[in-house]
Amino acid sequence: MKFWRDKSLKQWGVYILVLMTILFIAEYFAVHHTIQRLNESERKIDYARSIQVKNQEIALQVQQFINGHKDLAAPLAAELEQQDHELQTLAKGGRMDGTDFFLTPLSRLPHITYDNLYPYWTRYKTSVHTLLTESETVTLKTAVAAPADSLAAPTPEMPATTEGNPKYHQAKADFEAQWISVSHWYDKLIKDLEDEIASRQQAVLNWFAFFLLADVLLLGGLFYVFNRFVLSPIKRLESNTAGHVHTRDLPGHEIGQLSQKINQTIENLKDATDFVTAIGEGKLDVDYRQTFDSTYTQGKNKLADSLIEMQAKLRAMNEEERKRQWANEGLAKFVDILRSSNDNLTTLGDRVIAALVQYTRSNQGGLYLLNEDDANDKHLQLTALFAFDIKKFEQKKIKLGEGILGQTFLEKETTYLPEVPEEYIRITSGLGDAPPKSILMVPLKVDTQVYGIIELASFNSFLPHEIAFVEKLSESIASTLASVTAAQKNRNLIEQFQEQTEVMRAQEEEMRQNMEEMQATQEEVSRKEKNYLARIAELEAQPKSTANRAEIEALQAAWRKKEEEYRQEADALQSKLTHSPKADDWELAVAVEQALQVNLKALQITQEELDRKTAR
Repeated sequence: MKFWRDKSLKQWGVYILVLMTILFIAEYFAVHHTIQRLNESERKIDYARSIQVKNQEIALQVQQFINGHKDLAAPLAAELEQQDHELQTLAKGGRMDGTDFFLTPLSRLPHITYDNLYPYWTRYKTSVHTLLTESETVTLKTAVAAPADSLAAPTPEMPATTEGNPKYHQAKADFEAQWISVSHWYDKLIKDLEDEIASRQQAVLNWFAFFLLADVLLLGGLFYVFNRFVLSPIKRLESNTAGHVHTRDLPGHEIGQLSQKINQTIENLKDATDFVTAIGEGKLDVDYRQTFDSTYTQGKNKLADSLIEMQAKLRAMNEEERKRQWANEGLAKFVDILRSSNDNLTTLGDRVIAALVQYTRSNQGGLYLLNEDDANDKHLQLTALFAFDIKKFEQKKIKLGEGILGQTFLEKETTYLPEVPEEYIRITSGLGDAPPKSILMVPLKVDTQVYGIIELASFNSFLPHEIAFVEKLSESIASTLASVTAAQKNRNLIEQFQEQTEVMRAQEEEMRQNMEEMQATQEEVSRKEKNYLARIAELEAQPKSTANRAEIEALQAAWRKKEEEYRQEADALQSKLTHSPKADDWELAVAVEQALQVNLKALQITQEELDRKTAR
């Protein structure tokens, strides 16, 4: 017993593994052999059934042959030989036709049935051959022979007679009975094969049941060994460890060795528990060596090393969580500011820079935005400031690339100056002014587009999480600035479009009025032209006199005056059409102008005619 007690768990595992491997291999081969025999029996019965079906087909074809289908003789003969070959393959074993499977010989009971079947099959095959080879009738010839010594003339032959072939009719009579006998023994053979399959199926189940019982017994034995040599010592070790009691008198395997390590750990467990309790209470600054274990040496007590490392990580996580919370609260605060002041750049800039200086505990801050009103003079324009010295911001416009601020814009990256150049900037307070300790410049950009710069100055250094916060915030500010700038540009474009629309409407109205006046003038000229022509005709009809001549000259003067007025109106309309934008009435105005030109030409022709007549 001591031999087994001192065996290690590894050795126990090897013994158990070997035993289970042997058992599983035996199970595999036994079950595999039994299932293989079952599969062979199933192939045999399938083969026997196919032979029986073919036998039935042969009987049907023989019946058709008897009924007159003599062309079936050759196929029937071939099928009989194939049937005989398949029967011998089934009995003696061999490869199944058309497959790669090999059949083993029939077992004892099916082979006895086969021995009874085969004689009937042989007689059945002989009868079928007789039917195939013999004719149904035979022809007989009879003649009377003359005596040898007779001198009489020979007697002529008698006519041939036909009668039934006794072999054929005997085979036909035996065919049906022989087929019934063959079918009976086929059924008996298949029944024996079915019984064999059932027997082998039961054998498979028996093997499974046997191996299942063997596995259960093996597992029961394994559980007993495991419980005695593993679980019981572990429970004892667990109980003693929970009570901080040393565990002794355990077997010499791995659990006994483990108990020694646990005994060494119990001494340090109380101190570690107290240390964890202190950390759980939030005392992250407690010192393990000074408070709990003055003999602690790093590397010898892994538990204490891990707890001290955990304490340091918790302190770091607590600090990171504080910074993360500070950044999240700041982002939420500025989201409200950006949302409430997103309609005016100046108001937005003032509120953002004031809140940012206060939240980062900076001392001064400024917001510079890109001014692109003049494509040839793009620059950074100071938009908002908070607590800056006025002297510093006398320069409110910075060219791109000028100084550190302009260079930051071009580089599109954050610039942090932990040491500020002399006279770069000074922070003013009630007690005087002094240079800042650090300067932070962060570009306001969305993707690669920069909209401005945030500049912060402080007497203290900016911490990495503060710089990261300002950079994160700058993205939101830049997005808002882009939206506000786009909105303002849209509003300006809309206002400009509305003004242009009003001007166009006024011009169209004026053009419409001018066209109406020109139409009225055209009608008036046409009317007066008719009157003048009528008056000229009257004067021509009257005798020439001084009064008529004076009247004609008056008409000429009035005609020239009207011609000059007409020319001036046409020139004025043409000038308006040249300098005015084209509207919906453009074609109509052009048509009116052309009509005026035609009428003016008509007036000129009329004037020439009047002058000619006056000269006469």
